[in-house]
Amino acid sequence: MKENKVASVMVTYNPDSEVYDNAKSIADSCIHLVIIDNGSMPNIQERLKLLEHQQNITVIMNTNNKGLGHALNQGILYLFSSPELDEIEWIATFDQDSKVENGYFSKMLDSYKRFQHKESLAILAPNWIEKKIEQNQLQQNETGLLIEQKTVITSGSLVKKKIFKEIGLFEEEYFIDFLDHEFCLRARSRGYKIFISPQVSMIHNLGNTQQHKLLGSQVMATNHNYVRRYYITRNRLFTYKKYFKTEKEWIKEDFIATAKEFIIILLFEKNRGKKIRSMFKGVIDAIRGKKGAGNI
Repeated sequence: MKENKVASVMVTYNPDSEVYDNAKSIADSCIHLVIIDNGSMPNIQERLKLLEHQQNITVIMNTNNKGLGHALNQGILYLFSSPELDEIEWIATFDQDSKVENGYFSKMLDSYKRFQHKESLAILAPNWIEKKIEQNQLQQNETGLLIEQKTVITSGSLVKKKIFKEIGLFEEEYFIDFLDHEFCLRARSRGYKIFISPQVSMIHNLGNTQQHKLLGSQVMATNHNYVRRYYITRNRLFTYKKYFKTEKEWIKEDFIATAKEFIIILLFEKNRGKKIRSMFKGVIDAIRGKKGAGNI
């Protein structure tokens, strides 16, 4: 058994051909990788099954898209129920478009070993490099010091196995989007902390990202489609409501970032009218308390 004691979950949905290299890069660095496919086309599912030729990869096929939260939880519960994986201490989660460098988990955990307050740490995340523009979230450094964050994205993050058992799994009723923020804030509400290891990088594709100039500054348009805009808006408001009493500063920061993003959508993105209508529907459904898969 590998010393890092990490198992991983990757969720796929009609991925492109890069998913095979991405999956192998993850499996080569951890004990086991379980891939949950959320109802891809039959020909894609057939090719994904070929990944099981690698001994430490398991592929599970769903007949339809049950949502990101359900698929992540399905993978986590598979790892919990596998006696041969009982010794794992960390569970890493990945999107289909994330690729890791050699020894990714060992490097992440090396930074954790040097961290003094280990019991307080619930989630350890990498320094993401946006694939389309090769932009780091943080500047890399060689100090080895972890940097605390209020929230981090799901892909590439390591969560202590015991945290899932203590605070629960991902919020399935969100379906997609803001699962990561809600989970991080839930961990914080239990007294845990979230950190980034800035010297460990991971290539990640946030969306169809493009850079633009606005008032002399570079801004980034993610170009999420109208469906994603619905879920992002709706689930953002659910999260605001749930953590309003304990996370006012985070909500303020996120709201300001959202206002800036709205301006970028208006100025630079295509299909802006359809996206704005979806965002408005997300607001209405949040007020109505409608969760799960949206009728968009």
